[in-house]
Amino acid sequence: MKWVYVLFFLVMISGFWSVVASPADELAAQGNMLYDQDQYDEALIILDQALAIDPEHLEALNGKGKVLKSLGRYEEAIQQYDKIIAVDPTYKKAWNNKGIALTYLGRYEEAIAMFDESLRLDPEYGKAYSNRAWCLNLAGRFEEALASADKATILEPDYARGWSNRGDALSALGQYAEAVMSYDTALILDPGLLDALEGKEKAIAKMS
Repeated sequence: MKWVYVLFFLVMISGFWSVVASPADELAAQGNMLYDQDQYDEALIILDQALAIDPEHLEALNGKGKVLKSLGRYEEAIQQYDKIIAVDPTYKKAWNNKGIALTYLGRYEEAIAMFDESLRLDPEYGKAYSNRAWCLNLAGRFEEALASADKATILEPDYARGWSNRGDALSALGQYAEAVMSYDTALILDPGLLDALEGKEKAIAKMS
C-alpha cells in the first residue's frame, strides 16, 4: 500500500504546483485589476512588467490593449490585439476588443468583421453582440443593430450596455416608447451609464 500513498502525494504536489500562478500571471492580474479601477498609467506599468517576463502572455497583452484603448491610443491597442491573434487566433476577446478600437477609429466595416469572428469562435458571446450593435448603430444600420442588441440582451441580460445599444437602435427606428424601456433597464443595471441617460432623454423629447 505504500506506493498508493506515494502516488497520492505526487498527485497532490503536481496539483498544487499547477495552480500556483507565475510572476507574469500575478502581474497580469494586478494590471487588469488596476485597469478595472481606471488607474490606467499604473496598469500600463504593471502590464509591461508582465510582458517583459512573458511577451506572449495573452491576458497581459489584452489588458494592455484595453488600457491603450481607454487612453485613446487606438492604433497601439490594435497592435496588442494583433499580437494575441498571432499567438492564439482562437482568443475571442482579442477579436472583440480589436473591433472596439476599430469602431472608435470609425472603421466600421473592419470592426464588424472582428465582432463576427469573435462570435464565430463563441456564438454565445453576449458582449460581442452588444459591441456589434453599437458599431452597427454608428454605421446607420439600425435594423441589424437591433437584431444584434436583441441577441446581446438574451445572452447577457445583466449587461447594461446591451440594453442601451438596443435603446439606441429602437430610437433611431422611431420606436421611442420601447427605446425608453430599454434605457430604463440599462439604468436599473447601471444607474451611472451616461449613454443610456442621454439616450432616454432624447427619446422622451422625440415622443413629446
